[in-house]
Amino acid sequence: MKQILDHMPLDIVAHPDGFIIVEPEQKDDDGRLKISFWFYNLKSMEVQKVKRQFYAECKFGPAYQEILDQIVDYLTCSVCETPKDFLNVVFPTGEMGIFDITGTLIWTGDLLYHDCSVRSCAPDGKNIWCAVPDQNAIVRYSTKLERIDFRIGGVDTSTLGRPLSVTRYDNDLYVCCKTSNNIKKISLENYTMTDYLQFEEGAIRYMRAGGMEVVLLGSGIYIMD
Repeated sequence: MKQILDHMPLDIVAHPDGFIIVEPEQKDDDGRLKISFWFYNLKSMEVQKVKRQFYAECKFGPAYQEILDQIVDYLTCSVCETPKDFLNVVFPTGEMGIFDITGTLIWTGDLLYHDCSVRSCAPDGKNIWCAVPDQNAIVRYSTKLERIDFRIGGVDTSTLGRPLSVTRYDNDLYVCCKTSNNIKKISLENYTMTDYLQFEEGAIRYMRAGGMEVVLLGSGIYIMD
């Protein structure tokens, strides 16, 4: 495991050749915080400053400007695609929006589980998996039923330790857990769970980019050797 950033960025987004991070800078004359965008190319191992457009298109797709015009906070939300190019945007408050390929908002609402907000999102056919940190669980939201229809973990179990994010690769979910300091791997074929990676601190985000595994921990960004 190799550390390539020694602090947490405001956001990190996967790119086919690496990842993009958002960094805070000094405040402007009006007291507003300025931010900058940096692209870490894991294939060439080069870092370069990029424009917000590059970051936004990578995160939200071709209709990024139409989507940005409709949301206030584009940094803290999680994004995932589902069939027919629908884009799901989930905020840490539990608010979720579903946009079509043109960036038109077709549904919005608050997604809660036992009055607790969900965060992060990963696709599963027409369904969406989200993490519920305060319930020590991940849940599946059915877009057909318009409700949560399946849960893994729970507030009374130690199966997951405050999951903060969920991502999908192939037919598996990868769940980053803060208090158990690990990443769990869950098969979508039979829902069996195994320990995937263990750390000495909480796991926050996991992604694959540039042919490498990238993990965001409390102390920064790491690539797995």
